[in-house]
Amino acid sequence: MRFTGDRVGKADELLLSWGGGAQPRGSQDNRQQAIDYSFYAVDRSSRSRLSLGVSYTRITMDAGSQRTAHVLSLYPQLTLIPTSAALDGFYFYVRALGPSYLSENVFGTRRQANHFTFQAQAGIGYEQVLTARQTLLVQLSWKHFSNANLFSANDGIDLPLVLSLGLRF
Repeated sequence: MRFTGDRVGKADELLLSWGGGAQPRGSQDNRQQAIDYSFYAVDRSSRSRLSLGVSYTRITMDAGSQRTAHVLSLYPQLTLIPTSAALDGFYFYVRALGPSYLSENVFGTRRQANHFTFQAQAGIGYEQVLTARQTLLVQLSWKHFSNANLFSANDGIDLPLVLSLGLRF
């Protein structure tokens, strides 16, 4: 994968994801299903792209009285491509400071001061060109939601292992 270095504008990517795991320093297990849609991209160089997208995440927990939360997020994503030809098709990506609305202030054993949080996500991906207009995407990542200590209650929620499958079209 190489970015053209001149792409600006529409960037259709649709990803479905599943995953979760044990909450670090917590007593609950978190699971998620999500859908992400990236709609805008700027190629910063042949090795980096900045894109914007929206995300819906449904999180379920196995502890506490409130066991389901819904999150709507807007995210910026930086995608980086390694220089080694041996890693062709692989990439690293990070989403940070994605403003999000969390439906619940208490979910499982975790607490947030209000409904405002940020989405952070980091992972690796692989792309395989299917046709001139479609590319298969496979990603493995870690996802986190918290209010970045802007408010007093900030337990955050982690999804340590997330698998995403999708298409760029």
